[in-house]
Amino acid sequence: MRRDRLRTTLTEDGRKVAVWQLVGCAVRVLRVQFTSDAFTAFSLPSRAPLRGVQPGTIMFDPYPDLAAARELLPKHSDLWDSLRDDYWVALMNLKDLPNPLEA
Repeated sequence: MRRDRLRTTLTEDGRKVAVWQLVGCAVRVLRVQFTSDAFTAFSLPSRAPLRGVQPGTIMFDPYPDLAAARELLPKHSDLWDSLRDDYWVALMNLKDLPNPLEA
């Protein structure tokens, strides 16, 4: 399994979803989805609307780390706390570590 595969984190209530990657030892957040909201999807930090993207979606450009994502959307600490927990599980998962013999 690759460490840089796409990962999904949900809040306990399932209403917020973050799609992210573990790149090296860092989180890179690609997008978030607010499943109970129907606002027009947009990109951050530009706030440019995204046509044809599921409503309630925020796409990040460039992909922030966890601290930067938390600063961009500070009212969603439940999502960032869940992602932090998933990050540590992924980081400590030995089967995800690259095999030095395959380098």
